[in-house]
Amino acid sequence: MSDEPEPADTPSVDSGPATERAVNSGPATERAVNSGPATRRAADSGPATEPSTSDSGPATARATGDAGPATERGPVPTTRPESTQRSSIWSGSSSQRSSSRRIRPRGTQRRRIAGLVDVPVPTTKDPVDAVLRDPHVSEGKRFCSKCGQPVGRSTPSGPGPTEGDCPQCGTHFQFTPALRRGDLVAGQYEVQGCLAHGGLGWIYLAIDRNVSDRWVVLKGLLQGGDAEAQAVAVAERQFLAEVSHPSIVQIYNFVEHPSPDGTPMGYIVMEYLGGHTLRTVLDNYPPPNRIPVEQAIGYMLEVLPALQYLHDIGLVYNDLKPENIMVTDEQIELIDLGAVSAIEGYGYLYGTPGYQAPEIVRTGPTVASDIYTVGRTLAVLTLDMPSDKGRYRDGLPTPEQAPLLDEFDSFHRLLLRATNPDPQQRFSSADELQGQLTGVLREILSKKLGTEHPGLSRLFSPPRTTFGTDEALVPTDVYADGIERDPKLRGQDVAAALPVPLLDPNDPSAALLAAAVHSEPQQTLDSLRHARENGVGRVVGASDVSFSKEITLAEVRAHLDLGQVDSAVEILTRLEREFGDDWRMDWYAGIAELLQDDYEAAFARFDKVLQALPGEIAPKIALGATAELTLQHWESDDPDAWRRFCEQSYRVVWRTDHAVVSAAFGLARQLTARDEIRAAVDVLDEVPTTSRHHSAATMTAALVLLRGGRVEEISETDLREAAHRIASLSPDEGRALQMRALVLGTALEWVRSGRASTREYDRILDVPFTEKGLRLGTEAALRQLARNAPSRTHRYTLVDLANAIRPRSLT
Repeated sequence: MSDEPEPADTPSVDSGPATERAVNSGPATERAVNSGPATRRAADSGPATEPSTSDSGPATARATGDAGPATERGPVPTTRPESTQRSSIWSGSSSQRSSSRRIRPRGTQRRRIAGLVDVPVPTTKDPVDAVLRDPHVSEGKRFCSKCGQPVGRSTPSGPGPTEGDCPQCGTHFQFTPALRRGDLVAGQYEVQGCLAHGGLGWIYLAIDRNVSDRWVVLKGLLQGGDAEAQAVAVAERQFLAEVSHPSIVQIYNFVEHPSPDGTPMGYIVMEYLGGHTLRTVLDNYPPPNRIPVEQAIGYMLEVLPALQYLHDIGLVYNDLKPENIMVTDEQIELIDLGAVSAIEGYGYLYGTPGYQAPEIVRTGPTVASDIYTVGRTLAVLTLDMPSDKGRYRDGLPTPEQAPLLDEFDSFHRLLLRATNPDPQQRFSSADELQGQLTGVLREILSKKLGTEHPGLSRLFSPPRTTFGTDEALVPTDVYADGIERDPKLRGQDVAAALPVPLLDPNDPSAALLAAAVHSEPQQTLDSLRHARENGVGRVVGASDVSFSKEITLAEVRAHLDLGQVDSAVEILTRLEREFGDDWRMDWYAGIAELLQDDYEAAFARFDKVLQALPGEIAPKIALGATAELTLQHWESDDPDAWRRFCEQSYRVVWRTDHAVVSAAFGLARQLTARDEIRAAVDVLDEVPTTSRHHSAATMTAALVLLRGGRVEEISETDLREAAHRIASLSPDEGRALQMRALVLGTALEWVRSGRASTREYDRILDVPFTEKGLRLGTEAALRQLARNAPSRTHRYTLVDLANAIRPRSLT
């Protein structure tokens, strides 16, 4: 079976009844899912669950104004997986101001989102183009709204009826439109025609004759006498006064109008959105192609504030998916509030298998269940997700199956956390997810565009200092003072340089703790002890739990800064036992393990932080450094794997933010180890001239070109380039003289090895490129170093070396 949903017989996807989950106030295990058939459909991928369009009309986006009449359109590039009865089709003008908007020619323009990425958006089109010429629902897409069984099907005696009673449960069905062009609903809304058919009935385009003739959408119920459907409409009406956000479709009114048999039928009146859904955008990319990941993230970054707004007022959207995200020429909006419910509210819950969180029948709708739908929507937009009978399968492809996940590990980690089967392990809020998604977007854009996209973290400070910036230069200091040094990284230096977690500004104790933290760790501990003893947390309004946790974490940091690792570990152990998982505890535990030279344990801790915060720079630089420490100080069964990970981590950090200079030097070291000399030099050349480490980068690049003095691997071009770099150093650079001696000495060895310059008369560091010239130049540099030597012993050593190098004469 193909991984793609089965093709529809028309451009529409009016595929079946809604997936409904009835969760009552009794035991969830007894009545978690209504009646059974819906459960079977979700599990066995029976009839698809979103009758989102009429089968002869335009696809999802067409009903929102992104297409002409139905007969003018060809088939959709791909079919879609099953979805809920909540229709994702909306039409009409977005607001009163929209009705006066000039109708522009058809086409596409671009808009920048989050100040980072340009996404294509449609221009406004004539809403009348979206009206269906022949609104009907094909037999293959007719299902009972109650039990989900097929209805209205043909028999040997004739075609299937469009109206009747379900033979399984007796529920009345009607698939013909209840409203006709020209009908005036509630004495105000003049119907223009049908846009689409959804699980709750037909959706109509109308003109509001009482408000500036604005375009509106009327969403009807599947059956006027269906109590459950009526309850859904009432639930939507209850949210009218509460839900008001620029990225959420606006509901204007709730009205009734007699059906053909005289029974009152309810309609929800909503704003018209002249655009198309993300499903239509996605359908323009036949599998395995998908929406470019940076654009998909950009769209979601506009959706997340709307979700956060709903969560802040105690509501859950429940049914996020591409069909319910509308792209207009002005913004991205959530449509179809039919599935919105109170947080942890019980009753009939509507969602889409393949998107819906697995625990929702047990927990009811929660912030975590909404976060899950965000992850699934992102996956569907960007990955070739496998499906079975129109339903996207649970889980994510592996990086081997989806190259995008292999290319962008942070994006993969973000999807894994957002869709974690355990709701406690997902992002805690839409706002947190938005922050991490923005960080991931910066990484992706940095790679795709070849320019850095730094951002200010809300969770970590900038690096406190640098590490590894003089690792290659330290061995050359022996020329200056005669002292040999170990150039390897040290865990203490890395720990001192890494960023630290910031205080949560929303925590009531944040101001107090900020005042108590001083540059001197011991002073910080004294201030925190005083605050704890005097119960200051209660004065500032912090809860005992919050204050205890925050003040204890601050104490951990102070102990680590003092090098009191055992005390810090003891406190962390108590904190983990009392409060459970927290990425900040993992971060500080990783720092403690760095100070104890337990690099593999530190690596595991920082990896947990990255799992929680995939958009942050801090855990990536920590992981790169820890991998390098493991390479340098420990024996490993697979050093190449450590080196690859180290290089990848440094590369991602440096490519994204050139302010993290340690990453540039670390990346250059890994490239040099792989003999990628030119690539290493290019990275070092990217260190900004305004950086205080620019001179160190220049000298390190010169050393890289000299290849550790292996003259058989050095070209004349390498020598001259290294010399040029040293010549460009400031006269105030303390290592300039020893670097001059080193370059000239290497050039001398190169000539003595039997090589000859092709440009002998072009001087190098102002000396002739001949053996005699290089001897004289090296001798002079050594004698200058001897004059500056800090000890008599070293001065004599340098003089002896200069005498050995000076040109021999007969006199």
